[in-house]
Amino acid sequence: MKMSPILAAAAALTLGAGAAGAQPPMDHSKMAHDAKGAGPHRAMADKAFMMSMQNMDKAMMAAKGATVDATFAKKMIAHHEGAIAMARVELEHGGDAQAKQLAQKTIDENTRGIAELRDWLRQHGG
Repeated sequence: MKMSPILAAAAALTLGAGAAGAQPPMDHSKMAHDAKGAGPHRAMADKAFMMSMQNMDKAMMAAKGATVDATFAKKMIAHHEGAIAMARVELEHGGDAQAKQLAQKTIDENTRGIAELRDWLRQHGG
């Protein structure tokens, strides 16, 4: 029997759900966010990164479903949306062409991931 990637990830998440649920949200304000070639947009980019991470953390903490599987899918949607927001900061403020390509790839892949998770939720009454 072949298990879908979403169900495999849900199973993996379920195994660590007890410990993870007891942890407080991560304080991203203490993390180093240094980048090569800091330019004039650095302060605006740092603020945008912090906002995107805080919004993602809040959305992930609030995401709940009727089942563990639905909760997983909803939290992953919030996680992917956070990744997209951070990638957009790179596209707007970054200066390195390769980093911008990676940001666009992040947006494309996470957009597909969100669509797959939403489809799963629709199919499973989540």
